[in-house]
Amino acid sequence: MKTKKGPVSVQSFHYDLVAPDEEVKQDLKITIDHPELKDNNGEPMDESEGRIVQVVIPFEIHPQGAPFKVSGLIGQVSQLIDFHGNPEDISNKDVKQISRPLVEYIETITYQITAITLNHGVSLNFSPSDTVEPNEAMKDLQKKNKKE
Repeated sequence: MKTKKGPVSVQSFHYDLVAPDEEVKQDLKITIDHPELKDNNGEPMDESEGRIVQVVIPFEIHPQGAPFKVSGLIGQVSQLIDFHGNPEDISNKDVKQISRPLVEYIETITYQITAITLNHGVSLNFSPSDTVEPNEAMKDLQKKNKKE
């Protein structure tokens, strides 16, 4: 799916030291919605080329055996070229594709902050084939729309 992407927005990022034996977490919840964005004249943004969506990922990650956990909220606005449906109509494959830059940002920030705080960077290395999927609400909407 071709896209025009806006800048990645890190709305929050938290790094905390924790006991290495604390519960392992890998929570990334992808949410995609259609924001009501306005241009400089207060008019709705032009979507003739495709739907404008906002991808938001709240996350909480504690790698196994690591002395830290990270959490936060990261997002990006993108225009999906030649797609004029609703966010729940986006295939899982395309959800993974448009959310991948955000996941890579989480990996990069975590590596950089651990390089400073632990004197060695920790790679999270989520791969595009990992189970980073739409959240349950998005999946339910996708199932509902397929039945109709």
